[in-house]
This record gives sequence, structure tokens and C-alpha cells, in this order.
Amino acid sequence: MRLASLACAMAGVLALSACGTSATDSDATGVELTGVELDLLTRSGSFTRSNVDLANAESKLISACMKAKGFRYRAEVSAPVAESDEERSLNMKERRARGYGLASQYGSDKETAGAATNDAYVAGLSKKNADAYMKALRGDATDFREMRFGGGRNITFSARGCEAKSRTSLYGSLDDWVSVAYFPQNLNSELSPRVEKSPKYRRAMNDWRTCMRGKGYTYASPDTAYDQLKAAYRAKGVTTALRDREIAVAVADGDCGAEVHVPSTVLALRRDHAQTLPTTDKLQLRRLTAIWKAAADRVR
Repeated sequence: MRLASLACAMAGVLALSACGTSATDSDATGVELTGVELDLLTRSGSFTRSNVDLANAESKLISACMKAKGFRYRAEVSAPVAESDEERSLNMKERRARGYGLASQYGSDKETAGAATNDAYVAGLSKKNADAYMKALRGDATDFREMRFGGGRNITFSARGCEAKSRTSLYGSLDDWVSVAYFPQNLNSELSPRVEKSPKYRRAMNDWRTCMRGKGYTYASPDTAYDQLKAAYRAKGVTTALRDREIAVAVADGDCGAEVHVPSTVLALRRDHAQTLPTTDKLQLRRLTAIWKAAADRVR
């Protein structure tokens, strides 16, 4: 979730770096981010519905492309999200079922996404056909490119295959898809230090700690709770008692977050502080928002 501004694409490597910029008041100018631009930046508001529409459209395009190449690919269709931004952030249903999801990471029965659909189909193919399937979907090893982020964070993606073709169809170019997918959320993370220093955030976290103490927990923050449970799994492995504790802590964390409105406070602060981002980042976000909105409008 970190990054600043888009730099350049050279020799198969798309580089994204801070380029010496920082979110300071002196950098802010008259460029005012719109509500839609802030939605994309913070992955909130109108982003939620548009993101579902685009993901469904991409999956259908991939399915049609793979079918044309002689392979089965089941399109995944998600329903629109009805919850508020805060409800979606807290995801209490998931917390009650799996806590923070740590037990499945450290257990012997680790979950495999898509095991009943496309992954299962590939697993049933011969090695030759499975290799052909993956090449049709994502090209081969020579087709991969890398996106570099500040702080040594990189992502790798293929410029060929049905995935790349479908994304290009939706966004106009693969570079635009990559930028829309990763630049805003990484730019958003640059706001975290400012949010965490805000008096409003500190008051919300003090209220969260008070709420948690009332439930019998003395964690300094949700991150601390997560990290301590993770350390316990590393030291002891998965046990019934530890899994039960994970779920109990995660639910208490979520209940207290809802009670004192931590997610809503953080979101409001992010949207406020976004207006002080460097002009170059604002203009890049504006360009990407136009691309994202045009793509979403086309698939509706």
C-alpha cells in the first residue's frame, strides 16, 4: 500500500517511485481532488460497485478468450457489495468465521482459492495441456514484466495471454490497467503517517483501547493484536485454543472498531489529507480516474 508518483516504462520494466516527493503542505496547490478521484484513491464510495463490475467483466472476457483457445475457464461473477465502507472494512462475518485468517495460513489444511473451479480443471490436465493452458492464460516466462515500487516493492505481470488481452480491452492499454490497479492504493498508503499523527485518529484509537480493555484485552492497536497472534502461531503452531482466541480477539477488535468508528475516522482523514498530495500525484490520479471511470461506464 505504498508509493508516490508514476515515473516511466523502459526495457520491459514499469517503474513507479516517489521521485523525491512527499505529502507536505508546501507541495499542495489549487488542484482539488474530486469525490470520484478520492473514491479511487481510498477504494471507497463509488469504487466498490465499479470494481465489482470491472472484475466481473474481466473474468467474462478471459473466459471467452480461453474458450476460443480450446480451454475451459469459468467466469467468476460477484454480486454488488451492499455494505457501507465501514462495514466492508470490518467484515464481521469473516471475523466470526475465521478471525484474522491466521489459522488457515499456519495450519496443514491451508485453503486453496478456486480449488473447485479453474484450479481444479488445470489440476486434472496432463502436464503438456496444463502448460498450454497457462501459456494461453498468461503467456510464457519471456512475456513477464515488472513494476517497481518505492521501498523495493515490485509486482510482476504478463504482457501476453488472455488476462493481458482482457485487461487491455477494458482499459485501453496494459500499462493503464497496471497503473489504475496499483498506483492509487499505493499512493493512498503514503497518507498513513499523517493519518496516524492526527489527533482525531489518536482519540479514536484511545477509545478503541478502552473498549478492548472492557472486553479483557490490552492490545495497543489492531496491528499489535494481529502481530502477537501471528507470533503465537509461529511459536506453537495451530491449536484449537489459539484458533478460538484468534477469532475472539478479531471479533472484539471489529466490534470496538464499529463502536468508536475507527474505519470511518481513518477514511475521512485519508480523504482530507489527500488534498495535500503533490500536484504531480494529483494529476496522475486524475488521469487514472478518467481511465477507470471510462472502463466502468463501458461495462455497465
